[in-house]
Amino acid sequence: MSSSFRQVLPAIGAGAIAGLAWAASMRGMMAQLAGPDSEFHWLGTFGFILIPGTAMGVLFGWAFARRIAGRRRGAAWLALAPFAMVADPATLPLLGAFVGAGFLFSRRSRRWVRLLAGIPSLILLIGVPVGAALLVGVGTPHGAWLTIQLGSLVWIPALAEIALQRPWGDTSADQERIDATVHSGAA
Repeated sequence: MSSSFRQVLPAIGAGAIAGLAWAASMRGMMAQLAGPDSEFHWLGTFGFILIPGTAMGVLFGWAFARRIAGRRRGAAWLALAPFAMVADPATLPLLGAFVGAGFLFSRRSRRWVRLLAGIPSLILLIGVPVGAALLVGVGTPHGAWLTIQLGSLVWIPALAEIALQRPWGDTSADQERIDATVHSGAA
């Protein structure tokens, strides 16, 4: 096992666990939203939610490990990590919103291009929890909890994308921080 692989393995493992926890929470929230008629199936629960969510977490972990180590090559492809969840095509608009939110704050293109991609993403990321609030009502503890859970679950990958796509620091202070992290074995 190469030393570079050993350095990214903890981040990949943490990403896998975080992705699985996120996907399991998302599935639980979906069951609550559907109510007593909700059913669990092996393919739907594991094939379309838990395994793809874990894969998304692995890709995010790998992306952040590469970023901390200062490896820029191939990093742009890892920003597409949410699309590991595309096993369920109904999630495509939300997956695009995660990536679009990251792009909006990335400063990697002209402002009007980022706004064109990012504003619809933000509208969707805000609209999904608001729509849930209107559907279930926030006047009860259950409805308020469900709305908060959905809002949190929607924003976790979006915030990961925003952090992942932010500009790389080229200042000496940023490089010193990266070097210290890599040499301490935290990467």
